[in-house]
Amino acid sequence: MHVKRPYALIPALLLLTSMRPAWAQTEDTFKLNAGYALQTDNNLFRLPASTLALGGNASATERISQSSVGLSFNKPYSLQRFEVDLNLIDSRYQQNSYLSFMAHNASAAWRWSLTPKLHGNLTSTRKETLNSFADNQTQNVRNQRTDTATRLDTIYELGAAWRVIGGVTAAAQNNVLPLAAEGSTSTTSGDVGLRYVWSSGTALSYAFKRINGKYTNRTLQPSTLLDNRFSQQDNELRLHWPLSGQTVVDINAAYISRTHPNFNQRDYSGINAGASLKWDISGKSALTASWVHELASYQTSSTNFTRTDRLSLSPVWQITPKTAIRLRYEIALRDYLDSPGSTPASQRSDTTHDASLSLEWQPYQNLGLTTSLQKARRTSNQPGFDYDSNMATIAAKYSF
Repeated sequence: MHVKRPYALIPALLLLTSMRPAWAQTEDTFKLNAGYALQTDNNLFRLPASTLALGGNASATERISQSSVGLSFNKPYSLQRFEVDLNLIDSRYQQNSYLSFMAHNASAAWRWSLTPKLHGNLTSTRKETLNSFADNQTQNVRNQRTDTATRLDTIYELGAAWRVIGGVTAAAQNNVLPLAAEGSTSTTSGDVGLRYVWSSGTALSYAFKRINGKYTNRTLQPSTLLDNRFSQQDNELRLHWPLSGQTVVDINAAYISRTHPNFNQRDYSGINAGASLKWDISGKSALTASWVHELASYQTSSTNFTRTDRLSLSPVWQITPKTAIRLRYEIALRDYLDSPGSTPASQRSDTTHDASLSLEWQPYQNLGLTTSLQKARRTSNQPGFDYDSNMATIAAKYSF
């Protein structure tokens, strides 16, 4: 049965292909794509080495196939531009068939402009994935996650340099099964700010953001101090700085404050910050480096939030016009902080290393082939959270 499943999307692909001549107006307006990927993972459930050494779980070694079809639409009209991307991704697991599922992903955007000085974006996204087993090692069930977001943002150009910026967002994260540390949420937010743009392209902006959220799978739980609502305020500065024609730096820093109306023991505040450097070394090579310092909610009996420092390096080498090699290395240090009650804080601290090497080959204009090797490793000062995983992937994508 599993041998046949990768071809389940072929009828849909043939239908889309046969429809194309009827509605395609220009080469760039409509595009179809089809893809197939095969991945092996020797530790799907992110189990510690001690568990695997004792017989572990034979199904931890997995082969995953993904078949996909997609449609994209991109059309300018006067001062407006309309964009739509629709994708069906059929993921099939050879050893753990209960994890197999069809993802319905979509994104749409209206790049609107009332006048050359008043413009913005109306965007909407929907994405379906499986929750990672790195922090959720419940097996024999499929915990599917759906993320949705709709945002309207506006820019008004006051003059040659000043901009008024703002927007509103509605977002939701829904898990099929509850996650104690990171529950399903529904949020609404609004932000407003100012931006100053120099003639060199450098831009400095400030924005104030207010978020109101609720946990959609929770009721008030006094025994565990789990609230059903929260709010957050962010004060953020951003700097976009083109150092030269080949180098661009982006820096951001925000003071955030999250509060809970019923259990203030869960409140936390602090600095979120980040910086990235994009350097076009030559016509054939480039390097992107980034650093992120982030506080994020993580609610257990002994933890309120996590503090993560993440550093990544991503060089790329365009060997020929049709062939490129990409490397990526990321190291992240995560601490689990602050206890909500009398229970001592967990003092848990993890270090993760993620590395990948990929070769991309485009033998024809519409055909792309990719092969990659990945390694993910986590070490922790507490037992049961270490893991080591090796993955290999081959993929092909055809667009027309």
